Amino acid sequence: MVEAQEKEGIRIQPAIIEEQIGPGGSFSSKLQITNISAEQKTFYLVKRDIKTLSPQGSPIFAAEGEKADFEISPWIQFENKPLILGPGETREISFTIVVPPDAAPGGHFGGIFAALATEQPKTTGISIGYQVGTIINLRVSGEVIEEAQLSEFRSERLIYGKPKVVFLAKVENFGNVLVRPHGILEIFDFLGKKEAEISVNTEGAAVFPKTDREYKVSWESDKFLIGPYKAAVSLVYGQDGQQTVYDTASFWILPLQTLLLIAGALIISIFGAVFLIRFFVRKKLRQILKHDGAVPVVRRHKAATFLPLFVLITVLTLALLLLVILFLLFA
Repeated sequence: MVEAQEKEGIRIQPAIIEEQIGPGGSFSSKLQITNISAEQKTFYLVKRDIKTLSPQGSPIFAAEGEKADFEISPWIQFENKPLILGPGETREISFTIVVPPDAAPGGHFGGIFAALATEQPKTTGISIGYQVGTIINLRVSGEVIEEAQLSEFRSERLIYGKPKVVFLAKVENFGNVLVRPHGILEIFDFLGKKEAEISVNTEGAAVFPKTDREYKVSWESDKFLIGPYKAAVSLVYGQDGQQTVYDTASFWILPLQTLLLIAGALIISIFGAVFLIRFFVRKKLRQILKHDGAVPVVRRHKAATFLPLFVLITVLTLALLLLVILFLLFA
């Protein structure tokens, strides 16, 4: 790994170490610690277990002496003495991980961190307690369980006014090792035509054992889209990528302004068509009666002839109001 952690004049390389060791085995490596400040400083090393991850994926470290389910800190050995570095100086620090013969198989997680000698280690266990250090992901061979489930997949809202949709996929890890689900999300219209395909978790964000994690996927299109749509997500995980989870979700795209214009134009068109039909029918009737010399009969209940038109316009108006209410509630 060429990544490094930097903060407050300290740089540590590598940022992450991942290894697989059998029970009773050992592993040795080195860290490079650099003083990137302009003055001499004294550092010391600390080791901590990672007990879980935050919803954002940041490690949450156990307090000193706190028991963690996937501990590794008791297995880490290094020379515990102050490290004095001049400006820009880099020093290599050796460490060894000795796995007990009875170590539980699966993932074990922790870190080695550097701090200024004038600072005190933060033991609150919050995710920001340690930021400058090397994260260690150790897999102990044995009965490794890789089991995950897509416990939830949905769009943030049911109805969208335009094709700008956010999807949420929650993956739950029932195993004893990290899983890094990744795959694709496909979007189809009501005819089954594929509208889009989006990659999911390309950065490889992991789910800690016995926890869940929510992945957010965004989709936006410049096309004019309307109607019901279906999203299907397929994720693979596991050391060989042979495990798969799949789920679907439905949502609507209803552009309110366009629908209002269409509904308004429809009401006006129907009203105008009925008015024109009545006008031409009456005109033709007067012509026929005048030609035959008959006297037109004046109806007293003339207003009743407008009843069908009134009912039609009322129904369309109520439907339009219902559409607006649904949009405001779900969009």
